Order: sequence, then structure tokens, then C-alpha cells
Amino acid sequence: MTHNSTSLFQDSRLVVVIDGAPTDVGAAAWTAEIARKAHAAVDLVYALPATEWSSAMAASLDTSDYPSQLRLRGERRLAEALTAMREIDADIEVESKMVELPSAKMAQSVSDNASLMIFGAEESGPLRDIVFGHATTTVVKAAKCPTLVWRPRVAEAPVGELPIVVGVDGSDPAKRALAVAFDLAHTLGLGLMAVHIGAVHETGMWDYGPVLDWQHLREAERKWLQDIVDPYRDDYPSVPVQVLSTGASAARGLRDLSTDAEVLVVGSRGRGRLSAAVLGSVSQNLIHHADCPVLVVH
Repeated sequence: MTHNSTSLFQDSRLVVVIDGAPTDVGAAAWTAEIARKAHAAVDLVYALPATEWSSAMAASLDTSDYPSQLRLRGERRLAEALTAMREIDADIEVESKMVELPSAKMAQSVSDNASLMIFGAEESGPLRDIVFGHATTTVVKAAKCPTLVWRPRVAEAPVGELPIVVGVDGSDPAKRALAVAFDLAHTLGLGLMAVHIGAVHETGMWDYGPVLDWQHLREAERKWLQDIVDPYRDDYPSVPVQVLSTGASAARGLRDLSTDAEVLVVGSRGRGRLSAAVLGSVSQNLIHHADCPVLVVH
């Protein structure tokens, strides 16, 4: 079976959403890098606060003409982000616009017909969760395409030395995430690490007798994971691939691996006890706490 008859990113349209956060320029620059390598066009979108925005934000502007001030701020932010993108590649096709819609509707609108949506988010904290946390989760869930929550990675390794890390559990969302991870690794010229965390997938049928042999179990899981990865590996022979099976909590294991990853890729949700744990609440945890950008694939 061929999984990459058409590359997701090649000659496609990317959307980067900015909102005035410190991560705006970084997210725009990251988008420009993938656009340059994939010959993709970019929609650069400034998300204006919709009607439910807080009175505290209005007060911070110290003016009664806050709608105009918000638009002026948006124009400045768009100009800064565009400059960052042009520094990566002056020839990228970029269209800039402002959108004033609630979070979910904004995500649905701008992600329609896009191959990837990118927006910035800092590490979660009590205040940021109140102001931005719900919106971040809402945007990821509402998007019509894979969505990358960008933050600076903590690793000091130069760009290109760290792999794309993808969580795999055998569910359909995880397989879609694996396909996108391979495509992203191929586009960016990076290696890939496919990871299975926890017990054997619940459909696995291995009999270890009365005493569980953990070494045997890990090896059986690694072989099961290799069998899932191999067809994609055949489609992307230039992508160096590692497989890893390890026992840990899903959130802790994937977050630990994100410390040495270029991007962490997860499916949006799954079915069954294990997949729900890895791809449901864990994916939401990672978009706030991972140490690298997180790509969520629906």
C-alpha cells in the first residue's frame, strides 16, 4: 500500500494564526521554513478578540476607541510576522488578513482547505489557562486540518539534528498521525522516532504464562510497532527511522521525549482504553506542557 501518493505539504496552503502572543514571530518563522521546503503558500491570520473578549483587555488599551486600537495592533503584529517570514524566504506567497470570530469558528474558517494550521502557545500557567487555555484546546478540536501548536523547543541542538517523534497505539487516528509525521519528516529532512508507550495494544494476543516477562513483552511490542511502521517506511526511504517501546504513563513518557524532539505528533483521539489515554486527555496535556511544538492530527 502506498500512503504518500500525494504529499500533504507539497504545493499546499498553510495557515499561521497569530494573536499578539510572544510566540507569534517564532510560529511565523517556523511556518516560513516548511513553506520554503514544500513550495507552499501561506495565509497569515491575525485573530482579533471576538465579542466575548474581556473588559480587562479593553482597560489595558487605555482608550475608549479599543476596536480601532485592536486593529492597529493587529496590523503591527501582521507586519512583524511577515517580516520574520520574508527573512526565511522572500519569495514565499503570503496573504495577510484579520479575522474576528469566536475561537472555534475562527479555526474552522481559516483551516478549511489548508493542509496545516500553526499557532503559538506558551507553556501553561494559571493565568494563561484562564485567558488562553480554553481557546487553545478549542482551536485544536475545531480545526479541519492537522494543527501545530508552536512553542520554542527547549533542546539546544541545532535545527535538523532532532527527530520528529510520533506516538503510535494502533488506532486509526494514530495511523493518520504516523502518516503525517513521516510526511513532515520527509519535507523537513529530519529523522523520525515512532513510539509506543504502555502495555501491549489491547488487540494483541501474546501468551506469556503466569509470570509476565517484561523484556519479552517490550520486544513483542517493538515488533508489533515495527510492523505498523514498515509500510510507511517503504514509502519514505530517505527518512531515518527509530522505533521505541517503553513502559510509562503516556503523558509523562511523551512529554519526556518532547525534550529531545523537533516536533511531537499525536492523533486527536482514539477508541479503546489505551488509545483514549494516549490520544485524548494526553494530547490536551501536551499542547500546554510539551517541550517542543506539538502537531495534533485529526
